Amino acid sequence: MNLKNKIKKAVHSFMPPEAWARMKRVWKSYVMPQWKLLAVAIFFMILFGLAEAYSVMLLRPVYDEVFIEQNREILYQIAIKIIAIFAIKGFAFYFQAVTMAKLGVNFVRKMQGDLYDKIVVQDLDFFHKKNSGEILVYFLGDLGTIRDSVLNGFTALIKDTFSVIFLVGVMFWASFEMAIVMFVVFPIAFYPIAYFGKKVKKIFAKQQVSFGQLFSVLSQSFQGIKIVKSYNMENAESVKVRKNADDIANIQLKMARNNNVLSPLMEFFGGIGAAATIAYGGMRIMQGQLTTGQFMVFMVAIVAAYKPMKSLASLNLRVQAGIAALDRVFSIMDQVPQIRDCQNAKELEVTSGEIKLKNVEFNYVPDVTVLDGISMEVKKGEKVAIVGAAGSGKSTVINLLLRFYEAQKGLIEIDGQDVKTVTMKSLRDKIALVSQDVVLFDDTVKNNILMGSPDATDEDAIEASKHAAAHGFITKLEHGYDTLVGERGSKLSGGQKQMISIARAMLKNAPILLLDEATSSLDSKSERMVQEGLEKLMHGRTSIVIAHRLSTIINADKIYVFEGGHIVEGGSHKELLAKNGYYSNLYKLQFMQD
Repeated sequence: MNLKNKIKKAVHSFMPPEAWARMKRVWKSYVMPQWKLLAVAIFFMILFGLAEAYSVMLLRPVYDEVFIEQNREILYQIAIKIIAIFAIKGFAFYFQAVTMAKLGVNFVRKMQGDLYDKIVVQDLDFFHKKNSGEILVYFLGDLGTIRDSVLNGFTALIKDTFSVIFLVGVMFWASFEMAIVMFVVFPIAFYPIAYFGKKVKKIFAKQQVSFGQLFSVLSQSFQGIKIVKSYNMENAESVKVRKNADDIANIQLKMARNNNVLSPLMEFFGGIGAAATIAYGGMRIMQGQLTTGQFMVFMVAIVAAYKPMKSLASLNLRVQAGIAALDRVFSIMDQVPQIRDCQNAKELEVTSGEIKLKNVEFNYVPDVTVLDGISMEVKKGEKVAIVGAAGSGKSTVINLLLRFYEAQKGLIEIDGQDVKTVTMKSLRDKIALVSQDVVLFDDTVKNNILMGSPDATDEDAIEASKHAAAHGFITKLEHGYDTLVGERGSKLSGGQKQMISIARAMLKNAPILLLDEATSSLDSKSERMVQEGLEKLMHGRTSIVIAHRLSTIINADKIYVFEGGHIVEGGSHKELLAKNGYYSNLYKLQFMQD
């Protein structure tokens, strides 16, 4: 094996090719755009190393000419030089640290933004497979580790390498022979450094997974606190949290053992080197071949070089943790959504709002059919309802219309345009969704209504609220439209949250409206209030309504009855009652219950 291949193999053992490629991407995208800051930081790092080396060199005349020769004139010169050099060291350290901190803040800020941009465009299937706790770890844990690995590792590499180089130069300047003796023992230390670095990479990856599991348990527990309390699940949830916390504690203990094993190793090898140097140097002084000043410069250079050498020795551990974090983050950054705009996607143009589904087939998982050959039509301005038992495929129709998922077979058209051939932005701009699961953000009432309508004004939000029958209760809130609604609207009732979501849809003013069991979770009084808002919202729009309560869709232009992924009946309310089939039985059953 030639020298080139040996070097290549050594580099790959430290950082595999794929990790090296990712590290280069990080440098190219997030570090090099800030090359001016980087250049300034490097300048001050080198200046710090030079100042430190020169401060050690000043000890030779202190011992030889001041202590031995009793030369007073040079004493004052050395004192002034020492003050100046330590001032330069402090100045250099401060500016390199502040500059690298600024670079690091910019680094994390941009990478967080890019990571969010990548995650937010992923398919819904991605969010079903990864819970919020796992995703949070990427932002709160992995990016910080990458920053530490790339920037702090770079700082250590440049500043400490130059410090060591300059101090080693001082050692050779003081005594070439003693320097040779000193560095015979140090190559032995590299094997354990590489060994423990690989172990840290594996342990770090396990640690981040465990953090994700803990965040997930905490998030679910707090979001479902009503269920936890009503079913007396506090102890059971506490056991789960403690188990995850124990797993993390055990992993962190392993990490601490591996991280801290290098320090005693360096102490041991440093002790061997120092003992050999003192023994050899002492003999040379006794033989008159080495001055006291040379010996002290050499010894102080060793002591000064110890800290940066120790930092460089632990650099591999930091890099390996960074590589593990890079693997996790880039597994997301490189993930391409399955559902995206086609190459020549056009803007959706809605003239009448006519919707057609032609022989649509879909399944969420293989071999489990959800929709089987569905064909239906919604004409301009019609209100079409879909009813059926849970799991019959009703909500899936809405998911496919919005392209949250892609149909495996069949065609979905809006005004004759295949939804797969138009841009997703234009498609979703033309559709307003009001669902049973109302999503409100921890912001003001006004901002929740304005969400998704960036050009709308405060007056527009108020007008939309009036049409949605929400203005009355909003004005009675403590701060009116500026009232904070709490996480997921926790400070509002179910009916109030739903009316705000209707106002939001009103403001969007899209020509197509999708209502997914928008009133199923409300009491009768709230339902009547919300239903008034929905009727106003549906006026003049093409609407598809998924309904659990049949009383809310009696006036629909057409009703489709779903069962087992098939349309088993279709017609108006009166027509379906006259057929005395599935819909009729379902209506009678609900009527008897009411």
